[in-house]
Amino acid sequence: MLASALALLALGAAPAGASAPGATAAPSATAPASTPAATAPTGAVPPCPVGAELLANTAGSVAERIYAAEVHSSETDADKRQIESYGPLLSAVQSGDHAAIHTAVHTLVYSHTHIVRLRVSRGSELLEDEGGPYILAPISGRLRLHGREVGHFVFSVQDDLGYVKLVTRFIGAPLVLRTDSGNVPVEGLLSPGPASIPDRGPVEYRGAGYQAYSFKADAYPSGRLRVSLLLPLPASLATKTCDQIKAAELGLVAQRISRRFALSGATFAPYIRLVHTMTHALVYVRAGSRTLAGSSHASPAKLPSSGALRWHGVDYEVSSFTAPMSAGQARVYVLVSH
Repeated sequence: MLASALALLALGAAPAGASAPGATAAPSATAPASTPAATAPTGAVPPCPVGAELLANTAGSVAERIYAAEVHSSETDADKRQIESYGPLLSAVQSGDHAAIHTAVHTLVYSHTHIVRLRVSRGSELLEDEGGPYILAPISGRLRLHGREVGHFVFSVQDDLGYVKLVTRFIGAPLVLRTDSGNVPVEGLLSPGPASIPDRGPVEYRGAGYQAYSFKADAYPSGRLRVSLLLPLPASLATKTCDQIKAAELGLVAQRISRRFALSGATFAPYIRLVHTMTHALVYVRAGSRTLAGSSHASPAKLPSSGALRWHGVDYEVSSFTAPMSAGQARVYVLVSH
């Protein structure tokens, strides 16, 4: 499910109010003459007094965005419409033909879309439930034939294992999933994990200190699911400003995502869209002084490898990394607004 989830996230809409992430190729690194010059703000800034909390909040927000993309996206909307309009399922549910219901549900689950589990009911009667064993992010809908409701359904496009893979590969932090029944038994989770994990705050596990970030999600087909990340706390937190901590963490997310792509002219746009969806940052890919692609047609004339930048009247903190391309190497710049 990892490849499908990557495609799902890459096609997700940009968050409202964010800078338009057009991910368009640019012929030159030089902005038009009317573009305001980028400048580096000056002045010493003290270390962040809430470094651990900020680190956890930054990484946790990415984990929440990954979960949200499993519930609200153009892909999940398309999958829901497919179920709602699938004639063989509608006819089978109306007639009560259990064999036909089973065949229709099986066909939908294995239709090469993103559906990983589908549950169909009529009233309080469960008619069919097919798919993987440990599923999250359920989406509900109703089945109507000729304007009359004949049943209802619950489906999901993501299993717990796929979500865990995405979070650990994009964020790199230990993860715990718990329902009312206890820990979810899937590969890749911290097991058994701390007996008690706060929503936010410090937690110790096997002699190591972490900062916890927990949020509420939904188990399949219903019920509570609690997602907890345990962020390791590097010693360098004590010397970094708040903007540096946030930019460095989101830069690492962008770098980890880049490893899931073979960066090239064909993949720059989906990569930039995915990073923007996960981080809300601006992204520019350069080879030397030449801009290959970016979140906007115009890009800053000069970009520091790291540090503060003011561009178009907005203050950013920049982080960057080198990434292999099909031919040579590129440097990816991640601009996080203050």
